[in-house]
Amino acid sequence: MLLSDKDKAFIAECTANLITSSGQTGKRYVPDPNVEKIYGTDDAPFILDCEFPFEFVETPPQILTTQKTDAAISILPDQELREGDHIEFEGVRYKALTVESLNVFGVVSHKVVTVARLYP
Repeated sequence: MLLSDKDKAFIAECTANLITSSGQTGKRYVPDPNVEKIYGTDDAPFILDCEFPFEFVETPPQILTTQKTDAAISILPDQELREGDHIEFEGVRYKALTVESLNVFGVVSHKVVTVARLYP
């Protein structure tokens, strides 16, 4: 065992403090479960599910371009977010492309989400 439970809790707490101290809040939108989805999830209207803290991940534009993404954000490890969900921050709507849990010596410290901007 590399880290004690106390060490793991400390890592999780420090990461959570970094994310929440950013002061940034996003909104998660999910497909309306009450609407029939004829062509898949993207044809259903999306409804507000929750607000959550996040922090932008400084990612070089070259990497974002090669990955065909517009941004990457860090969120708390227990934040429910799935690929395909819509996220809004600073008045701009995005689609979650990937959601990856990051593991630091046996503890999930946070999730990194890559997003693509949605244009009206």
